[in-house]
Amino acid sequence: MTTSERPPRSLRTKLVVAVLAVTSIGLVAALAVTIVGVNAFMRSRLQRQAVDYLTDLSAYLAIPPEARKLASNPVQRGECAALIVTSSGQLEQYWGSKPAKVPTPPVALLKSMAADRSIVTLPGSTFLGMAEARPNGDYVVGAVSTEDYDQIARRIVFAECLIVLVVLTVLALVLLQASKRWLRPLESVVGTAGSIAGGDLSQRAEVDDSTYETYSLTRSFNTMVSRLQDSFSRRQRAEDRLRRFVASAGHELRTPLSAISGYAQLAQLGALDEPAEFHAAMRRVRGETKRMTALIDELLLLAELDRGRPSEAEPVDLGPLCIDAVHDAQAAAPEWQLRHNIDPHRTYLVVGDAFRLRQTVTNLLANIRAHTPPGTKAEVWLSTTGAEHMLDIIDDGPGIEPELRERVFERFFRANPGSSTGSGLGLSIVAELVHHHGGTIQVLPTDRGCWVRVRLPAMVVPPELPVLPALRPPTGLTRPSEAGSAAG
Repeated sequence: MTTSERPPRSLRTKLVVAVLAVTSIGLVAALAVTIVGVNAFMRSRLQRQAVDYLTDLSAYLAIPPEARKLASNPVQRGECAALIVTSSGQLEQYWGSKPAKVPTPPVALLKSMAADRSIVTLPGSTFLGMAEARPNGDYVVGAVSTEDYDQIARRIVFAECLIVLVVLTVLALVLLQASKRWLRPLESVVGTAGSIAGGDLSQRAEVDDSTYETYSLTRSFNTMVSRLQDSFSRRQRAEDRLRRFVASAGHELRTPLSAISGYAQLAQLGALDEPAEFHAAMRRVRGETKRMTALIDELLLLAELDRGRPSEAEPVDLGPLCIDAVHDAQAAAPEWQLRHNIDPHRTYLVVGDAFRLRQTVTNLLANIRAHTPPGTKAEVWLSTTGAEHMLDIIDDGPGIEPELRERVFERFFRANPGSSTGSGLGLSIVAELVHHHGGTIQVLPTDRGCWVRVRLPAMVVPPELPVLPALRPPTGLTRPSEAGSAAG
C-alpha cells in the first residue's frame, strides 16, 4: 500500500453507519410528521378558540350597556385580547390580561380579515386574530395568544430530539457490540488468512455455527485451506521424489557410463591390442550398454506412468495371462520351481492393458529369480471376492525383513545396498502398473519366504455366467492363512 492510499473502512463501521443512517432518516421523518401534526392540531384549536371568542365578544358588545352587567364578560378570559378599532385605524378600546400586547392592525388588514372571515397572525405579536365589522364602521378584533401552545410545541420538539439522540446512541452501542459478535468469524478468517499468507498452512479458522452464512463461510474456508495444504504437500513430496529419482538415476547411469568411458580410453591408448582383450572389452561394453538401455527403458516407463498417459482399456482374463507368465518364467529359469494354482476354466476378468498386466506378473516372477537362490519354490494363486481379484505370489526363499516391507516398492530401493543385481526399479514399476489399473499391492507377513498380494478391481460380468469354485492344489505350497494377511 502506498502512502497516498487510504485503508478501506471496516465492514463493522459500514454496517453501523448504514443502520444508523437509515434509522436516523426514519426517526427524523417521524419527528417531522409529529411536529407538523402537533402544529396543525394546535393551530386548529387556536382558530376554533379565536372564532368562539370573537362570536362571544360580538354577542357581548351587541347587548345594551346597561344590561351587560348581567351577562358574562368574554374579555376576562386569560391569554385573550379584544380590540375596537375605528374606521380610520385608531384604537378605541382594548381589553386583555396583557395590556398593549397586541399592536393595532392596519385598516387594510382589518378590511381583508372582516371580508374573508379569515384568521391570521397579527403583525408584531404572537396572537391569532379574527376581525368583524360593526354597523358603525368600526372593527372589533378578537385575538388569542399562541405563546403557551408555542412553548408546548418547543417542548415536544426538544423531547423528541432528545429521544432520537438517545435512541441513536443506544442503537450505536448495541450495533457495535452485536457486530463485534457477528463479525467475529470473519475476523477469525482474516487472522487465519494472514497466518496462511505467512506460510503456515496448518492454521484453520474457528468454525462458528451462530448463523448459516458464517458456518458455511468458515467450513468452506477450512476446506479450501485443507485442499491447498494437501496440494502443496503433494507438490513438495513430488519435488522431493523427483530429486531423489534424478539423483538415483544419475547414480545408476554413472556406473555403466564410467565403464564404457574407461574401455574407450583403454582402446585409444592402445591397451587393447590383443584380440582376446579387445573382444572381452567389447563384451563388457555391450553388457553395460544393455544394462543402461534397460535402465533407461524402465525410467521412460515410470515417466510415462507418472504423466498418467492413457493405456489400453479392454477386458483381460488374468487366468491365462498368469498361466502363460508362469510357464515362460519356468522355461527361462528351470533352476527355480515355479507353479500356479489357477483354474483354467474360470475367468478372472479385469479392465486394463493386457501387455502391462503381463509385465506386472513377469516382473514379480523375475524378482523371485533375482533375489532367491536356485531351487526356490514359488506358486501363483488367483482368487476373487466378486468385487476384486487377488493375485498372490508366494515363495519359500529368504523373505523380506518386516521393516523393509513398506519400502520395497520405492524407486531404486535395494534390500542389500551392496548388491549390483538389478536397478531397484522392478517392484516400483510393478506398483505403478498396479496403481495405474486401480489396484493395490502389498507384501503380507508370512512365516517363511515372501508373500506378495495384488488386488485388482473385477470387471462386472453378466449374472448368467456361472461362477466355478477355485481348485486347490493337491501338492506344492499352501497359501498362508488370511489371519496372517490381515496383519499386513
